[in-house]
Amino acid sequence: MPKILYLVHGLPPEEYTGTPLVAYGYATAVAERGWEATVVYASPGNADASDPRRARAPGERFFRVAVPPTPYLGSYWSIEAPSAPRRPEGPVASAFRRLLRSIAPDLVHVVDNVHLPLDWPEIAAAAGIPVVRTVSCAEDLCGLVAPVSPCSGPAGYCAAPITVEHCADCIAALLPGEWGPLPERTMPGAGDGPGSSIGAQRRAVLLGKLRAKRARARGQFRALFDRIVFSTPGWRAYFEATLPLDPRRVRVIEMGIDTARWGTRERPPRDGPVVFCLAATFDRAKGQSAVVEAFSAPPMLSRDDYRLRLYGGGEVEVVAPLLACNPRVECVGPYRYEELPGILADADVGLSTSRFETFHRVTREYLLAGLPVIANRAAGFGMVDVIRDGENGIVYDHGEPASLLRAVTSVLDDPALRARLTAGARATMVRSLDDEVDELIELYEEVLEERAATTVAHREAGTVR
Repeated sequence: MPKILYLVHGLPPEEYTGTPLVAYGYATAVAERGWEATVVYASPGNADASDPRRARAPGERFFRVAVPPTPYLGSYWSIEAPSAPRRPEGPVASAFRRLLRSIAPDLVHVVDNVHLPLDWPEIAAAAGIPVVRTVSCAEDLCGLVAPVSPCSGPAGYCAAPITVEHCADCIAALLPGEWGPLPERTMPGAGDGPGSSIGAQRRAVLLGKLRAKRARARGQFRALFDRIVFSTPGWRAYFEATLPLDPRRVRVIEMGIDTARWGTRERPPRDGPVVFCLAATFDRAKGQSAVVEAFSAPPMLSRDDYRLRLYGGGEVEVVAPLLACNPRVECVGPYRYEELPGILADADVGLSTSRFETFHRVTREYLLAGLPVIANRAAGFGMVDVIRDGENGIVYDHGEPASLLRAVTSVLDDPALRARLTAGARATMVRSLDDEVDELIELYEEVLEERAATTVAHREAGTVR
């Protein structure tokens, strides 16, 4: 029985966001195909990193290993973890080596490395275990994980290539208390002489950390990972504009969704107001500011033929102005993933407003529920790959004022358009998780066969005992 170890920053039921759901789906599906699967994931409730242990939850076919997250969280992880001193003999690294010895995986698949030690893939590779890396977001290049800040420009996200200097500007804009400019004043004894400022010194420190981060990413992606997986060709091109890769080791494998749980997409006629649904974490990168602007506009405040339901957790204050002025908007709050089909069954139109996505599961889930989607054109690569303007949804432009408002009112004012878009959503093919995992297993087998052939060649050459 082949064995695989997945690394990811979270896992249901602790977290129901994109990559945790992806890792959960992979582990479940490969276990059903005869692999022994273990998922190592960061869990804030787990305090002991020195003794990670495997467990199997009731009803699950794979093993879990919950470990504490690194001391650096959020954007701080992306800035500090890559530049932190390596401790190859420290307790956390030693515990991971023990875990590898006890599990003895044939392959490690990094779904993402956020909030986990960056040296764990390096430790696995040093132990002779091949490593596959899925590139889920821009955390390897961007100090903010998602390249969205006030410095991003009209597209809504940072244009590639992402330079270290531009990255520093974004971080300073969003974390002014830590890295932003300060009033000019001299620092006695400063290394740059009497004219140096606290702001300049802060920037120099930040640039040093970002250069170390870029060097760490370059080393891992060019020498450590046996295969690097992207979900779309556009996302791969964006990433490689900053960090070119060996094309022999890169694959594009479109992500899939567990389509069986969604049942039929037939939607009986609904009476009453049109129900818009936005299922997303409340965060600046998810574009709720555009929703606040559109649904706070006078044309929307003056009509009563719609409702907007907001689902998700996070920084709820980003939608507080909308909740205060529009009684037709409801913030429902967090939801469990298994509740989503029922949630979307009570909606008519899905909103995908993120400013940066590399794939975006929720857009596909809207379509699986038979909902047409109003999607942000400027969201990168996850939405416009599947939403066809005027057929199964409407594409708006984040950088164009009132663009989302026009899309929303066109759906409300034209029932025939809404019906046509709904029919198009029901007819849209969404890739299944089974199809994706079939392709992933082919990739795993390719990597293992390649590694075995390399080992044989080394033995024959006398370079491996």
